[in-house]
Amino acid sequence: MNRGNEKGITLVALIITIILMLILVGIIIMFSVQENGIISRGKEASFKTKMSSMQEKTNLYVGWKVTETEKTNTDWINSGEVLKEAIEEKIIMDIEKEEVNIDIVEILPNISKEEREYIVIYKGELHYVSNNKIKNNSQYVKWCKEIGIKILEYSGASGIVVRNGNYEKVNGIYLCTPKLDEGFNESRTRYLEVGNNGFLTPKNWIYDKPTEDWYDYKNRKWANIYIENNGQEIYYVWIPRYCFKLDQETQRSDVKFINLDNVHKDEQDNVTTWKELEEEGYQVPEAFTFNGQEIPGYWAMKYTTADEKTISTINYDMSVIKGKVTIKNIVLNEEITNVNPIKKFIIALNGQIIEEITDNYKVNNINAQIIEFTNLKAGNNVINLTALNENGEVVGSMTKEYSPAIVNKPDLTGFDKETTFYVTYDSNDKEHSTIPISENMPTLWYEYGEGRWANIVTRNNGLETYYVWIPRYQFLLDYRNERSIVKFINGVSTQTEEGYQIPEAFTFNGQEISGYWAMKYTASVETSPKFDTEIVATSSSIRTKGIMGEGIEDKQIYKYYLNGMYKGESIEPSEEFEYSNLESNKKYTIHVEIRNKETDEYIGSIVKQITTILPNRPELIGFNSECTYYVLYDDSGNETIGEKIKSDGSNMPKNWYDYSRQKWANILVEVDGMKTYYVWIPRYEFKIDRGQYKQKGQGRTEVRFLSGTSTQTDIGYQIPEAFTFNGQEITGYWAMKYTAK
Repeated sequence: MNRGNEKGITLVALIITIILMLILVGIIIMFSVQENGIISRGKEASFKTKMSSMQEKTNLYVGWKVTETEKTNTDWINSGEVLKEAIEEKIIMDIEKEEVNIDIVEILPNISKEEREYIVIYKGELHYVSNNKIKNNSQYVKWCKEIGIKILEYSGASGIVVRNGNYEKVNGIYLCTPKLDEGFNESRTRYLEVGNNGFLTPKNWIYDKPTEDWYDYKNRKWANIYIENNGQEIYYVWIPRYCFKLDQETQRSDVKFINLDNVHKDEQDNVTTWKELEEEGYQVPEAFTFNGQEIPGYWAMKYTTADEKTISTINYDMSVIKGKVTIKNIVLNEEITNVNPIKKFIIALNGQIIEEITDNYKVNNINAQIIEFTNLKAGNNVINLTALNENGEVVGSMTKEYSPAIVNKPDLTGFDKETTFYVTYDSNDKEHSTIPISENMPTLWYEYGEGRWANIVTRNNGLETYYVWIPRYQFLLDYRNERSIVKFINGVSTQTEEGYQIPEAFTFNGQEISGYWAMKYTASVETSPKFDTEIVATSSSIRTKGIMGEGIEDKQIYKYYLNGMYKGESIEPSEEFEYSNLESNKKYTIHVEIRNKETDEYIGSIVKQITTILPNRPELIGFNSECTYYVLYDDSGNETIGEKIKSDGSNMPKNWYDYSRQKWANILVEVDGMKTYYVWIPRYEFKIDRGQYKQKGQGRTEVRFLSGTSTQTDIGYQIPEAFTFNGQEITGYWAMKYTAK
C-alpha cells in the first residue's frame, strides 16, 4: 500500500522539532536566570521587600526604645550573633561583645535561621553582613546598597583594613594600620582618596569600609581623612610608627615601619629585632611616645581651611517634618567659592549619598534650590551637603544632625480635659483637633526635633483659643553663621553649656518652670459664635437640633464626635443628629466639627457638655382623676384626648411625652363645661447664650433638665425661681396653658 502522500510527521521531523524546543527552552531558562531575567528580578524584588520590611520594623523598635528611655543616642541598641563574631574578628572595633545584649527576635520576630547569618542591628540600624560564604552574597550586597541598607564587610584581614593600630601586612608591607576607633566623630569624618591626578577626593564616612585604594604606603600613598565640624574643615594624614636612620653622606633617611615592640617585618616576613635595628643606628621619633605610652602612630593635621571666626564656605537651613527632610536657603561664602568654583554638590543621609547635583544651572543657582528626601531612621540622623570643584576636591561642607528632641512633657494641668483638644496637622497641613486631652495623646502630636510643636485648642461657647507648648531651653547666638542654636533642657535645671543662656520666661514668680503655654491666637469672638446647636438629653441619648449660625455656607460637612469618638456626619445643617445607647447620669462632651467637604479644610467647631438624664416625671397628685385626662399630640400637632388619669400615673400612655423631642406632657381638666389645659414643666437649669444676641431671630436660652430637686448647676447656668415654692425645692410644676369653653 502506498502511504507516501498521507499527511503526518516523520521520525526525523519529530526529532528536529524536539531539538528546537529544547533550544528554545534553554534560551528561555538562560534569560530567566540571567541578572536581568524574570527569575532574577523576582528574587531581587522579594529580597528588597523583605529587607525593607525588616528595616521598617527595626526603625519602629528603635523609635519605641528612644521614646521609652528618653535617649536620643541609639549606639547602645545592638543585636545579632554575627555581630558578636564581627567584634571578635575585629571587623567592628567600637563596641564590646557584651554590648550586643538584645535578642534579635525581640526586634525582628519572624527572622529566619538563614537570615540570622547576615542580618544584625548595629548602633540602632539594620545592617547586612557581607560574607562570601553566603550564597548570592554579591547580589545581596548590591541590592542592599540600592535600597539604602548599610553593609558590614566580613572580609578578615585582607585588602585595605581599618584597625585599632594593629601591625599588619597591607598591600605587601607591614605597618601599624590607621587607628580610627577613638577620638573621631564618625558622622563627621570621611576617608580621602588620592587620585591619579594627585588631588584628594572625599569617599565614605569612617563607619563604612574604605575603598581598596585608600592607601598604599609601599607606593607612598598615605592614609588621609577629612573632618568637618560646623563648616570648619580639617585634613589629617596617618603617620604609622617607624624608625629611621640618617645617612650622613646622602643626607637621606632610611625609614622602616615597626610595631609597638619596635620590631620590623619585611615583605618576605623576615623579622628584625629592635636590638638589631638599634645596632644599625635606627632610632624611634619621640612623637611615638605619648603620656608615657608607646603608640602605633598618630594623625598629623595637614591643614585647616578656616578658623572658628571665618564664615563657613557653605551653609543651609534644614527642617524635618514627619520623616521628610528639607534643605533650603543654601548660602555660599563667595570669597572662597569665587576663587575655587563649585562644579558639583553631593547630599548624603547617614553616610549614604542620596543625590548629586551637577546641572550647571542648579549649581550656579543653588540658593534657589529646595532639596527634599525621606527614609529617616529612628533616632539620630546626619545630613551632609558637600561642594566639590572640577577636580573632585572639597570646596566646602556642612553637616547637620537631626535628633528626636527630648523635651519636658507638656503640662496640661488647669485645662478642662473635655473641652480642650490636641491639635495635629496632616501631611497637607490640614488641622485635626477632635481628640480631647482626657484621652491619650495622638502618636504624631509633637516632635520638637522635627519642628512639630505641641498645640492645643480650648473651645468654650464658640470661642476657640489656640496654644503652643514652649519647653524649657537654652540658646546660643551663632554670629559666625548668623543663626541661633537651641538646646532643650530636661526638668528645671539652671545649668547651661558654655555661651548658652536661658530665657527669662522660664522663671515665673521666682520659680523655675519646665515650660509654658503661649497663646497663639483666638479664632472667634465670644459674643458672636459662627456655629451653634441646641442639645437635649434623655437617660440614654443626646440629640442635637440642627446646626445654625452665621458661618453656615454651602459645601460644608458636619462631623459628630462624642468624647472624642467619631459617630457620624451630615451635609445638611438642619438635620438632627442623635447619640444613642448612652449611660444614664453620665456627663458627655459632644463635638460637631465643620469642614469643607471638598478640600477637608477645617472651618469651625461646636463643643458642648450635657448629662444624660430623664426629666422629672410629671406629678399627678392633686388632680381629680374623674375629670382630668391625658392629652396627646401626633407629629403633625393633632390633638387626642386620652383616658382619665390615675393619681399614681400608673396608666400614663407610652407616647404621652418625650422632652428630648420637645414633646411635653399635657393634661386637660374639665369642670362644669370649662376646659383647662396644663403642661408639665420639669425642673431645669438655663443659660442665656450671649452669642445669640447678635443672631437676630435665632436667640434662645440653653435649657438642661435636672434630676430630683438638685440645686447643682453647670458653670454659667441658673435655676428659675419658679422651682422654689414655700421655701421648698420642687421637681417641677404644672403651668396653665389656657382655658376654653
